Amino acid sequence: MKRVFTHVRLLFFAATLCGTSLLVAQTTVSGTITDQETGEPLIGASILAVGTSTGTITDFDGNYALNVPEGVTELQFSYTGYPTVNEPINGRTTIDLALQAGELLEEVVVVGYGSVKKEDLTGSVNTIEEETFNKGAIVSPTNLIAGKVAGVNITSGSGNPGEGPTVRIRGGTSINASNDPLYVIDGVPLSNDGVTGGRSPLNFLNPDDIASMTVLKDASAAAIYGSRGANGVILITTKKGKSGAPTISYRAEGTVSSVINRQQNLNAEDFRNVVTFAAPARLGTLGTGNTNWFDELTQTGYGTQQNLSISGGGETNTYRVSAGYQQLEGVIRGAETERISLNLNFTQKLFSDKLIVGASLKGANENNVFDPGVINAALDFDPTQPIYDPNNTTYAGFFEYGNSLAPRNPVSATEQISNTGKTYRGIGNLDLEYKFDDLIPGLSYKAVLGFDVNSGENNRFVPTTFATLATNGFSGEFNINNALRTSKLFDTYLTYATDFGNQRASLQVGYSYQDFNFEGPSIQGQNLSTDAFGTANPGVAEDIFAYNSVVENRLISFFGRLNYNIDERYLFTASLRRDGSSRFGPSNRWGLFPSAALAWRILQEDFAAGLGNTFSDLKLRIGYGVTGNQDFGDYLYLPVYQYSDQRTQYQFGDRFVSTIRPNAYDANLKWEETASLNVGLDFGFFNNRLSGILEYYQKTTDDLLFTVNVPAGTNLSDRVTTNIGALENQGVELTLNGVLVDQARFGLDVTGNVSFQQTEITRLDGSGSADIQTGGIAGGVGNTVQLLRVGATPYSFYLYQQKYGEDGRPLRDGVDYNEDGVANNLDIYEDLNGDGVLNDQDLRINESPMPDVLLGFTANARYGKFNLGFTLRGNLGNYVYNNAASNGGNFSRIDLGANYVSNVHASAVYTRFDRPQYFSDYYLQNGSFLRLDNLSASYDFGSLAGGGLNLRVYAAAQNLFILTNYGGNDPEGNGIDNSPFPRARIYTLGARIGL
Repeated sequence: MKRVFTHVRLLFFAATLCGTSLLVAQTTVSGTITDQETGEPLIGASILAVGTSTGTITDFDGNYALNVPEGVTELQFSYTGYPTVNEPINGRTTIDLALQAGELLEEVVVVGYGSVKKEDLTGSVNTIEEETFNKGAIVSPTNLIAGKVAGVNITSGSGNPGEGPTVRIRGGTSINASNDPLYVIDGVPLSNDGVTGGRSPLNFLNPDDIASMTVLKDASAAAIYGSRGANGVILITTKKGKSGAPTISYRAEGTVSSVINRQQNLNAEDFRNVVTFAAPARLGTLGTGNTNWFDELTQTGYGTQQNLSISGGGETNTYRVSAGYQQLEGVIRGAETERISLNLNFTQKLFSDKLIVGASLKGANENNVFDPGVINAALDFDPTQPIYDPNNTTYAGFFEYGNSLAPRNPVSATEQISNTGKTYRGIGNLDLEYKFDDLIPGLSYKAVLGFDVNSGENNRFVPTTFATLATNGFSGEFNINNALRTSKLFDTYLTYATDFGNQRASLQVGYSYQDFNFEGPSIQGQNLSTDAFGTANPGVAEDIFAYNSVVENRLISFFGRLNYNIDERYLFTASLRRDGSSRFGPSNRWGLFPSAALAWRILQEDFAAGLGNTFSDLKLRIGYGVTGNQDFGDYLYLPVYQYSDQRTQYQFGDRFVSTIRPNAYDANLKWEETASLNVGLDFGFFNNRLSGILEYYQKTTDDLLFTVNVPAGTNLSDRVTTNIGALENQGVELTLNGVLVDQARFGLDVTGNVSFQQTEITRLDGSGSADIQTGGIAGGVGNTVQLLRVGATPYSFYLYQQKYGEDGRPLRDGVDYNEDGVANNLDIYEDLNGDGVLNDQDLRINESPMPDVLLGFTANARYGKFNLGFTLRGNLGNYVYNNAASNGGNFSRIDLGANYVSNVHASAVYTRFDRPQYFSDYYLQNGSFLRLDNLSASYDFGSLAGGGLNLRVYAAAQNLFILTNYGGNDPEGNGIDNSPFPRARIYTLGARIGL
């Protein structure tokens, strides 16, 4: 089978390689390439004349002959699964070479608190190296691996510049606590909580400084992180220096971004026609203009990125220093993000390499300009009205309605409201590792001191001339919000590794301490005497309100791990962690999180000797473990009192007095615990030219945390956070990697992954009712369209079943279709229980926003010095509720009986709904999609200027196209489409220079 595969490959490349001879002075070098261990010929091995594009491959007997151009002194020999060898010619015309296999299996993989050889892995672990990262204008590091890892869904909620994506590993494990994975950067676990003024907590890390990202998906791999590992762990390793002469790398790029999808509001002509049809009496309120509000708000965004790094080292030390600058404009006017970053890594070996000292520092200043939330205003505002009204000095010369309930001019909001943010985040760690080989061979000690500082400031200013405030009796306002989050870490652990006979073992025991502190003072001012100072002088406000929030929590842990290898066949890993968290009461403060995993390398068995001709890897794995989740808030088990804001003040005479009210609490609050089973098969063919991973997982989360309604007066509140039930996730994942072509001049490799996942609520209790309604929408007060129900997927949609006419359109409201003398909702919705009344009993459980299938496909091609790659990403079975259409797609918006009209969503022309139909399943649509996420091309000029300079130029495009039947703005998001910030198509052109 291996030979058949190779024969096909040889035929495929015959035409490509037949013209490699050059009509210049040449020398013919020939020989045979074999496997060093078996002596068998290596068919299709590549031979390249170094410094040229001249090359050939071996034939069916491992023989080759290459016409070597004049001046070439060295040949390069390569074969998949074998180390690449450069061999001097030294005047020889015959060069035979025996290559030694095995380098591929010696790959080291980073895991929690250490690293292991790839062949020794027993858990579900995937590593993505820098070479295969997504390319382009990427701000948040997790976007580097979108579509690259089976079971990992990375979703950008909007096109806001710098907005961090939502990351879900195997669907998440909670319905109310955080479903975000734990991020660990160079050994320092991070808090996922952001600060005011920022867009994403991870944006401080420059993607150009990242060497690899490793995803721990199952409990046997993640349980070493205990109460923080329930949703998986992403280990981020930054670039380090290498011993040798200093190397300098500089990268510069520019970006251009444009809107992909336009909002579905009516233009002026269509809107006049709709008003004429639906409410002709309102024609007098229309203007004579023709304003496309969406066009007025959008722009072509430009950006730049510059990165400079210097690295090197001596025999006992290495260093790398880098600095970066990135600036991106959004496609909405005024939206912008800017980052200045610094990264330092240093390692020093002392005392004959017994002591290793490592220091790392990463930090960034980020400046943000936020748009004032004008997308929905662009949908609502009358397109027949002008932007400006020079006679209207009350509203700074903008056209506005004087009615406090009217929509607002979106251009006025963009130009008058200022909303800026500044953040700084820095993390650092000092590592000390000492090897006691002289005392006890294999024994080492490591201590890690780490810190994390994250500060932010958000200043929002609304002038006295902005209509929303002016029509509600206020004269301008400002908000100044500050936040400071700090964390300190101390990890210390011993590792003992030993070999005896045909067995290897390593044991690790350790202690971890980490504390988290937050302080968030804020000031709000209203009724300003002047707009001249913005937020610089709070004293201009007549009414000033000041607040502060202080939060502390600590996590103390003891952990241990055992790795055991018997005869390179049977692998065993066990870990145990005991966590104590101050987020729980004394009776539930400590949790125990064990895990165990077994792996069997089948090819090492005597009976499998014959399989070695076909398989290059075959390993069966099974693992089980328990992890926890304590990422849901602080002090929820204590009777905490809260100071009220100005909206809940009480009036005593001519004074308004703030109150202090108790918060609800549950003194018996417990951990969420997730038990996980994982079964996997790793396989490889043809020296891993084709390899893959097939896995099945099942996760059960118990003691789910959720904030539920309780009877008024109970526990001093009508809502309380408590443990309510259980959840089950299960799925199958398949990853395939193929090195289809690996020749001197041409290479092609592909990677595909598919994940099938299912999540079900298995128990709900303590909620006060069988179901829990959730999923709030815009329009009305308290409207929800989702449900938590036993036996259903979390957040399944809960809607009425729409009736349709013979023309395929939904039946419009206000018509007595069933001829019972009354036009009501029974005419347009199905009475599912047949009782003649339409009520909650007729709401139907529907699909959910969670996809059933995740898809990812990456291809990379190389021809000479040219490289081309792309990444496709898709979801199947995810449903989206189009709230923009349900809220705006009705004619009542133009017949409100006031001095204004609101634009309608384009869907109203089709449905002809008079009133909003928030609970119609007509607005629930299949959001399945396939997106070309990333396309990149590069050309490597190689050595220039006498060999001292390397140059590579590249281009990339993001969000090039999407295939979907969803009719709204974009099918990605949280399942409820409220017309978020529009996505952008981004083009990047850049160059990297190395010295």
